[in-house]
Amino acid sequence: MRNVVNIVWFAGLLLLCTFSTLAQDKYRISGTITNAATGAAIASASIFVNGTSKGTATNASGHFALTDLPPKGSYELIISSIGFTTVIRPFSADSLPLFLSIQLKPKVTELESVVVEPWEKDGWAKWGRVFTENFIGTTAASRQCVIKNSQVIRFRYSKKENKLIAVADEPLIIENKALGYRIQYQLEDFIYNMKERALLFVGYTLFEDLSEDRNRIPRRWINNRKHAYEGSMMHFMRSLHANQLKQDGFEVQRMVKEPNFEKERVKKEYASLWRRNIGTGQRMVMKGGGVTAIVSDSTAYYNRILQQPDFKDIVFPPLLTADSIVIRKDTDSARLLQFPHYLHITYKNGKEEEAYLDRFLQNRKPWYPRSDIVLLQGGPVVVEASGVYYPPQELFSLGYWAWSEKIAHMLPVDYDPERIR
Repeated sequence: MRNVVNIVWFAGLLLLCTFSTLAQDKYRISGTITNAATGAAIASASIFVNGTSKGTATNASGHFALTDLPPKGSYELIISSIGFTTVIRPFSADSLPLFLSIQLKPKVTELESVVVEPWEKDGWAKWGRVFTENFIGTTAASRQCVIKNSQVIRFRYSKKENKLIAVADEPLIIENKALGYRIQYQLEDFIYNMKERALLFVGYTLFEDLSEDRNRIPRRWINNRKHAYEGSMMHFMRSLHANQLKQDGFEVQRMVKEPNFEKERVKKEYASLWRRNIGTGQRMVMKGGGVTAIVSDSTAYYNRILQQPDFKDIVFPPLLTADSIVIRKDTDSARLLQFPHYLHITYKNGKEEEAYLDRFLQNRKPWYPRSDIVLLQGGPVVVEASGVYYPPQELFSLGYWAWSEKIAHMLPVDYDPERIR
């Protein structure tokens, strides 16, 4: 009887192994990477699924294989090598397995002599802090996040446009000891417009867990990852896709921005006061963006109004449901997000970090995080069940997300808060 039981168990094991092999074969991408100019194989080229921990490199013959890929959703396969132009190959799980033959084009060497603003000498010493604060962030987690190869970053500053541009000659290696990840970040664009305080950075990420055993991740990393996830844009997009905003603690309202007409009126009146008092010798002193002047009892009021923003936010009380701002696509599980003006988003299940209040000199107790989003070109953007949305540069965030959505809080797209990841 014992032999029979062993035979049945062994047959079951064989069957399980067969199913596992078939699954690996199905959810698989393999292929070859060659030089488009010479046809030669490119060894050690990096191939990874953007935003996940799925990555590999080509062997000496230029071959690669990625197995056990996600069984659902749409993704981007990133193929890169130093000295070559990066290739982005979109794919969906339904299209697997795939065999690809990719040719990488050599990068054209930039002629420094024709560049109006040359690369900054000792750029990291001059701009490293500005870059780090805007790329890594200023959250509590950012204090434990380090760029290990910052020497590969080059900076160019345009005094005319008051704009900082950063590029990297090879992928950035970022060690985040707050969340427990090592991130390979291929920086494609980094533009910080200091005049408008507008930031754009775009890149491709490969995550590696710092824990040697992924089944025994330290509790502090589990807690920090959950903290970074809750109320994040990834959390919001997943909630939006699943049509469960209220259950997940999100309140969404329509918002418009209208000119601050009172500020415009005060500016004109101040200009008139200035012109009238120049001729009489009345003392007018510019101070802190306003004017301190012995001209009338309304000076304090004028100063207060001049310190207000140029636009006022008008938030409409009714709460929106996901179905009122997203459209289901017929072809797959993706959603289309589109809305006019702005969305004002409040996360009721969390509180602002103290670091946020310190950063913006707000002397008050933490409240619910509030963020605004706008579609720069009118949209729509595609939202996946994983929380990924694209094109990412179409969606612009303000408020809390503009501060918190940086590398120090970045999570893999396959992050699941219900699992130990």
